[in-house]
Amino acid sequence: MLLLLQLRRRRLSTSPLRISSLLTSSFFTNHHHYLFILVLLSSTLLQNQIIKNASASIINDQQHLAAIAELKRLVPPPPTTTTNRGNNQKYSSEIDVINDDAYYARFLSVNNWDPIKTQSSIRQSIEWRERVQPHNLRPRHCPTLCRQYAWIALTTGPGSRMILNDDEQLLPPDSKTKKRKLQQQQVPLDPPYNSPPLQSWRTTKHGLPITYFRCWRWAPELASEEESEKHLAYHIHHLLRRIPTRKKNKKDDVSRICVIFDMRGFQSSMLPHIHKCINILRCQYPGRAGAMCFINIPIYFTTVWKIISPWLDDEIRSKVFFAERGVDDVEKAVVFLNGLKLKTGLLV
Repeated sequence: MLLLLQLRRRRLSTSPLRISSLLTSSFFTNHHHYLFILVLLSSTLLQNQIIKNASASIINDQQHLAAIAELKRLVPPPPTTTTNRGNNQKYSSEIDVINDDAYYARFLSVNNWDPIKTQSSIRQSIEWRERVQPHNLRPRHCPTLCRQYAWIALTTGPGSRMILNDDEQLLPPDSKTKKRKLQQQQVPLDPPYNSPPLQSWRTTKHGLPITYFRCWRWAPELASEEESEKHLAYHIHHLLRRIPTRKKNKKDDVSRICVIFDMRGFQSSMLPHIHKCINILRCQYPGRAGAMCFINIPIYFTTVWKIISPWLDDEIRSKVFFAERGVDDVEKAVVFLNGLKLKTGLLV
């Protein structure tokens, strides 16, 4: 107590430099005083570090906002005037998405927040959205692929598992037989734009909406390139629509998606189509992958992965998970994913 009074009377600074100079002064020759100064010095340094870290976090957010503003200056979003909407009402939903800062932020996040580096990729994406218009796509725009029931939007509620009943009835690997069987199917288009009655879209415990891909039912060669592009755009937009509504705490917002890939029936002839799918996800929907989980992979898939992996960027590659052999159906895959710590938002 006496020591503190003396410090106040002398109006001594508590900066690290001032305190360290006191250590050699005659005022603190007693070893008790020396220990006190060490404690005081440590607490001061810790306080300075906390302030420094807090400032860094604020600066980081400001840098992100500055990068978004600069990218919008380099690549302005389409105008949102009434005249523009009147001339192209169908495109208005895409304009709303593009004008959102989050749209620009996702492209920046995979380019180290460098506006110059990002401008070409976001410019081509805006052009792609104007041409494809994912918001306006419906199953009727890609009927061949929507009748295959290869990409299933998981639901919960009465009858939600009926669509999965053919899990073990794998179509023959012979492409001609497979083609004939799929062409003969006259079934409702799937997935429906809205959830079936009494059912709701299913998510992981983190809130990521789930699509279940059944490789043995996928025959992309039956559809045109235009339909294949629209089909994937429809599915990704469908996943994004199924993201839970925003929470009060924006840090908990979910903006990513989950796909479970059941690789039974995989054929090497699918690789060119897989490449096209990856390009759409990587170039048009950066920062959207939350979990890409592979189950029932064939023994030789290690070699195939060496071909596929370079097509992915680091952001998507970090979201790929290969489940162990015991995880052999979609329910086990969901349990497996629920046990993982997954990134759900842009930065969290």
